[in-house]
Amino acid sequence: MSAIDIVKAGLAAVEAGDFKKLDSMIADDMRLSQHLDALVRRHPEFEAFTQQLSITTFRYVPSELKPQIGLPAVEKRIDEINQALLTRVEKSGEAFLSNAVVNGKFALRACIVNFRTSLVDIEALPPLLSRLGKDVCRESLVEPDLSPADRT
Repeated sequence: MSAIDIVKAGLAAVEAGDFKKLDSMIADDMRLSQHLDALVRRHPEFEAFTQQLSITTFRYVPSELKPQIGLPAVEKRIDEINQALLTRVEKSGEAFLSNAVVNGKFALRACIVNFRTSLVDIEALPPLLSRLGKDVCRESLVEPDLSPADRT
């Protein structure tokens, strides 16, 4: 379904005075966003940032870098990984995310606005991003480990 079809469906609900349907569609998107937030909070390779309305922000953090979060070189590396991951997921066509900067950190941003987005789609996102994140690190687009000199 195209973006135009989505807008048409929303406008049709408004034109028909079916605000309950529109409210339901928006509420569903918000619940899916909240579910995604819960999934990334429980997943060991993600750091959740924000969840408001139908938007969730988070980032992929390789497990070996988690203990070093906050160190400038590590933060720079995690930003690079997530920038490469965003490009990778866009090129894959398996999901569409955008980005945000949250407290100075590059974040992946999921905005759920398509009423055809399902729970299955949301639950598939963390494993997809984990797999692609590992691929990014493994392919040396960005090295996941830091030398001792980089850790200061």
